[in-house]
Formats: sequence, structure tokens, C-alpha cells
Amino acid sequence: MKSSGLTWFASSLCLLATIGCGDSSRPTAPSTVRGVVTLDGQALPEGVVNFVSSSTGDAAIAKVADGKFVVTGGMVPGTYKVSVTPPTPTPENPMPAVSKVPEKYRAPETTDLSSTIKGGTNEVKLDLKS
Repeated sequence: MKSSGLTWFASSLCLLATIGCGDSSRPTAPSTVRGVVTLDGQALPEGVVNFVSSSTGDAAIAKVADGKFVVTGGMVPGTYKVSVTPPTPTPENPMPAVSKVPEKYRAPETTDLSSTIKGGTNEVKLDLKS
């Protein structure tokens, strides 16, 4: 009986020692991100903006409508590769318009877009070229 009590005590002590030992560089509150996507100077009618951090694995997405997007839920500050994909069919829009987003912008491996997100409010402008 004493050994099981001692084991429980030691386990509890280890658990308490690890509380608060997370990544101290990560902020406690996510950043606000909103922006504009244009294709050859014109607002992109619809699509999806995808943010992916290769260093942390953090990611976020935002739906584009009339060239504007807002990341709901916020983002962890850092540098992100940014891709823009065609809209996904939904029950409200089962047949989205054919997207004119060039192929190079559609994947993190091929896009040349990136964005550095800082704490607080961020405005991101994405200029796509045909």
C-alpha cells in the first residue's frame, strides 16, 4: 500500500512540475487576420485562402467573398505560406463558378505568396497574377 501511495505522489509531483512548461514563445491570444485577394488587380469573386506554417504546423483558412476574407478564430503569430484555392462546393453553392486562380497559387509547395502575422490586428493583401 505504501508503494502505491508513493507512486501516486511521485506521479502527481511530476504532473505539477510540467504544468506551465509549454512553449513560452506562443502567445496566449491569437491574432486577428483579414485581407483582400485580387487577381490581376480585380477582386477575386470567391475562393479559399490557406495559411500554413512549415516551422510550427499551424494553419488557418478563410473563405473569400468579393475579394475579402477574415480568419475566424484568429492565428498564432509567425510566417506562413499562403495558397488560394477555388471555392469548395457547399449545399448553398453546389456549383461554384469556374475559378481563374492560376495553378501556382493553389498549393503551399508551388505558391510564392507568404505572410508574416504579428500579434494584434493584421491586414493582408494578396495580389495574384495570371
